[in-house]
Amino acid sequence: MAGEGLAGKTAVVTGGSGGIGSAIARGLAAQGVWVAVVDADERAENLAADLGGCAIVEDLSGPETPRRVLDRVLSVRPCLDMLVNAAGIQVRTAAVDIAAEDWERLLSVNLTATYRLIQAAAKALAEARGSVVNIASLSADRAVAGIVPYGATKAALVQLTKGLAVELGPSGVRVNAVAPGYVVTPMTANLLGRNEFRDRVLSRIPLGRLADGADIADVVTFLVSNAARYVTGAVVPVDGGYSIT
Repeated sequence: MAGEGLAGKTAVVTGGSGGIGSAIARGLAAQGVWVAVVDADERAENLAADLGGCAIVEDLSGPETPRRVLDRVLSVRPCLDMLVNAAGIQVRTAAVDIAAEDWERLLSVNLTATYRLIQAAAKALAEARGSVVNIASLSADRAVAGIVPYGATKAALVQLTKGLAVELGPSGVRVNAVAPGYVVTPMTANLLGRNEFRDRVLSRIPLGRLADGADIADVVTFLVSNAARYVTGAVVPVDGGYSIT
């Protein structure tokens, strides 16, 4: 069952103060996982205190940050069993109009930071025969006007997920991704708060509702658990059926 065999294990969850990241951190902690909540937002400290884990308040775009994060975790825990990369940012603008600094920031946070964290964690994850879950997006394979650069970073993240599943599989490390659809979070609040847009989205969702963070967290919990022990390189859509309509 979902959450099988997770009690006592150690997880790093990036973007842990966000709507999806915080739900994932809470979901894992509910299964007995010790969680390191990583985020540039200091609210990570309150969440970590609630969960009995630790907070690492860092900007993941720094090239040395991933190693500092892993060293911090391994200084207080015997191993690393799972890494969940939920940190992400979005810039809403026409692709041809995006500022250079915004493009670089999108790449840095959404793709490069994830790569560097997995690279830094690979040895520890192999020793624990652990698991990685990357949070992608339905926009990774669907063209969505206004967030084309964001979609490009998520498409690259999907390919990174698949490639690392192949390379790290022989060491016992599983690498999967979850592709959320429209989730009610602080990042999407303004967009989904527009009645016309919200109604149009809902008309495309067979299950008839928007997702919340727990909908994503439950799938992540399954993927890092022993119940998914033979699942790697998968990209799981969690979108209420939006991507098939």
